[in-house]
Amino acid sequence: MTVRKGPRGLASIAQIRGERAASGPRWTTAAGATAGLAVVAGLLTHMFVSAHELNAGRQALLAKQRAVVATLGAEWFPLRDAIESDVLLAAKSFDGDEVLPSARSGAFRSQPGIYLRMRLADATAPQRIREVAAGAKRDAFAACLLRERNDRGLRGELDGGAFAEQPWNLGQAYAATRILTPEWAQDVQAADEDLRLRVFVEQYDKAIRDEIPLAIDVIKRAQFFLLVLDEDVAEGTPADGGAMTEESLQLVEHPARIWLFDLTTQHAMMRLRRSSSARVLGAGERPVTDDETRDAMQRQANNCSLANAVQLALR
Repeated sequence: MTVRKGPRGLASIAQIRGERAASGPRWTTAAGATAGLAVVAGLLTHMFVSAHELNAGRQALLAKQRAVVATLGAEWFPLRDAIESDVLLAAKSFDGDEVLPSARSGAFRSQPGIYLRMRLADATAPQRIREVAAGAKRDAFAACLLRERNDRGLRGELDGGAFAEQPWNLGQAYAATRILTPEWAQDVQAADEDLRLRVFVEQYDKAIRDEIPLAIDVIKRAQFFLLVLDEDVAEGTPADGGAMTEESLQLVEHPARIWLFDLTTQHAMMRLRRSSSARVLGAGERPVTDDETRDAMQRQANNCSLANAVQLALR
């Protein structure tokens, strides 16, 4: 039996088989490159679509925000600017006491209004007023001066009452209208991912549901703006040597400027400068030993004493 040497079949067939074997990897590489390009193209398409949807979401939210600015903002911004101008006016040199008959009647004491108390040193510019007002608290001065029932304020609590109680804290009005500000719109425009945009959508929805009704209430119903500017004294520096605060200043006797503005006429109805303090006497078998509680009681007494001094000036 003869044994055939060399490749099986015809030489031409063997050559074709060899060429196919050699070209196999080249076809695989080409297919991989094609698949890779398809993946990249898909990713680019997804990124383009996502960016388009994100931009569309931003523009839709900003369009709704502009609609609120055009309506509510047309009333809120003039009121805000007038109040800030009143604060800056009151921070200038004091020209002496003045009480108009409209203030002496005491009608404002049972009307809805806006209240702000801050250090005179902080009344420097509108932006600074907004920063301080954001953290300002109602205190016993307003609770003792005004006739609107304010149980929490009478107890000396720093916030002095919930939103429904009078007067409104100016910081509440700023918070309720935050979505109207250019800064909020700029933050929305800068949102570069869907999750971040969702945060602003939730803020907008919450504002429309809970905060804007309060802002409308303030704008429509507020009749007066009551302002207290506390003048710094050395005794107001905290015992630990820290920075002077509104709370530390209220613990000691110091001059305070009390202004009352009519929001319907934008005129000052009253300006006074008074210093007042009170002594807290313990009652009961157990003396108060907690420093925070003692301080709250002292502020309450001092602030009610200041309110009594204003009431005397209104007679």
